[in-house]
Amino acid sequence: MNATFKLLYRVFYTFDASELRNIQKKGPLLLISNHTNVFDGPLLYVFMQPSSVLAMAKKELWNHWFTAMVMKSWSSIPVDRENMTRETMEACFTALKEEKILAIAPEGTRSKDGSLQEGKAGVAFIAYKAQVPILPVITLGYNNLKENVKKFRRTPLVIKVGTPFEIIQKSGRLDAAARSELNDEIMLRLAALLPEDKRGFYSGKEKEYSLTKDIELPK
Repeated sequence: MNATFKLLYRVFYTFDASELRNIQKKGPLLLISNHTNVFDGPLLYVFMQPSSVLAMAKKELWNHWFTAMVMKSWSSIPVDRENMTRETMEACFTALKEEKILAIAPEGTRSKDGSLQEGKAGVAFIAYKAQVPILPVITLGYNNLKENVKKFRRTPLVIKVGTPFEIIQKSGRLDAAARSELNDEIMLRLAALLPEDKRGFYSGKEKEYSLTKDIELPK
C-alpha cells in the first residue's frame, strides 16, 4: 500500500522528501504538522518509512471500508475532534511509551485557505504529560493541485522540518491558562516554518520562546 501511495505522489507532485527521511526512525517523539489537504498526512507517513510513526486521525475515516483499511494498516489512532476521549489520550501515551513517533495536526481540521488555524489545546497536554521531544513539520502547495491537473502538470510541494524542541517545565500542575500559553508557543514554533502570509492565526505574533527550548535529536 505504501508503494502505491508513493507512486501517486510522484505522479501528481514534485517535492524533496530528504528531510523526512532524515528524521529519526523511532521515538518517543511528537511530530506536529499543519493540515491543508487530505494528502498531507499520508505523504509524511509513507516518505518517513521505514519508521515507527503513527498518527491521530478523525474517527470518521473508519466509516468507509477503504479509508478504514488504510487507517488500520497504518495503526492510526481514531479521534473525535469535538471531544477527545480518555481512551484516545491513553492510546497516545501508550504509543509514546512504546517509543513510537506520534504525528498530530494540532489545528484539528483542514485549513481551507492553507493558513494556519488556532491550535487545539490537546497537543500541549499530551506534550507536557508525556515529556517527549517535539518536532515541527510543514507542507505547502496542495491548494494548486486542481489547476495543475487541468494543465497536465505536477504540483510542486514544499516540505520543511523544523528544529526539535522540548518543554522546559518537567513537573508540577499545568492549569488551563498555562496550558493555553504553552499551546501558543508550540504553535508559534510551527508557524515559524511558514511564510508570513500563511501563518494565519499566529501571523504577527511574538516568537520569543520562554516555555520551550531547542534540542538535538539522534539520527
